[in-house]
Amino acid sequence: MQPLHKRLPSNTNGRDFIVGDMHGCYDLFEVELEKVSFDPACDRVISVGDLIDRGPNSLACLRLLKQPWFHAVLGNHEIMLLNYAYPALRSCPLLQNDDLFLKNGGNWVERLDDIGQTELHYQLLPLVAALPFVISVGEGSDRYHVVHSELLTGDPELNTRFFAQQSIHEKPVPDRILTDADLDSCPEDVLGTMHDAMVWGRRVFKAAKPGQAQAVDSPAGRLLVSRKPWHPGLSLTYAGHTPAYQLRLHASHLFLDRGAFKRDANSCLQLLCHQHIHPWLTGL
Repeated sequence: MQPLHKRLPSNTNGRDFIVGDMHGCYDLFEVELEKVSFDPACDRVISVGDLIDRGPNSLACLRLLKQPWFHAVLGNHEIMLLNYAYPALRSCPLLQNDDLFLKNGGNWVERLDDIGQTELHYQLLPLVAALPFVISVGEGSDRYHVVHSELLTGDPELNTRFFAQQSIHEKPVPDRILTDADLDSCPEDVLGTMHDAMVWGRRVFKAAKPGQAQAVDSPAGRLLVSRKPWHPGLSLTYAGHTPAYQLRLHASHLFLDRGAFKRDANSCLQLLCHQHIHPWLTGL
């Protein structure tokens, strides 16, 4: 069984690039890699998930999981694909209907020929099923995380006991933001109860209200910075899931889904170099 929390060492030989929700836009991804002169021998790409659906080439995006330089976390569209392909995995009423996947851009699966179907089911789906909920990279001040939507606690009935043990002086709040220490000490079974927040949640994103945020020019473009850009104890956390016209920073979460599949003047596939953006962000 693959870990739900994957850990990677710091990249001391090259650069780490974080890519937003690709949604089948493999052509846009190739363009972005060319712009930064990506070197697969020393550079890495870490995806916030949602590799598939809506765009023109979901299968090519999934093939990236075969590359040693490419890493990804599980997105809600990967969850829908797995539940569509493996009905026995369906654990909630929302995922019982195949239409949920097909109507959210998953109809590309039905258009695959026999060769594509074989590749998907025997080569690619096992790689998708092995994706973690969160990836943590490095240690200390250089540490960062990647998650699809947000790092929040999950079902209070299932994980309150664990978090209550972490502090005898503070009553745990069911939907509180996780910290580095939480991630380091959280058992896999408890982490599994938080998948709804990590894959589907939008509470942290919505808390960064544009009307109460400051728009600044960053090395990666226009950035909305909330009144509380950093959460105590949580390293920089890259997230996607909710498309927006600007990057957004709130509670240590940097949201970079720019709605690539829309392919209009206000959207793009965001590719950030961690080594460039992180030092700049720490100065905020």
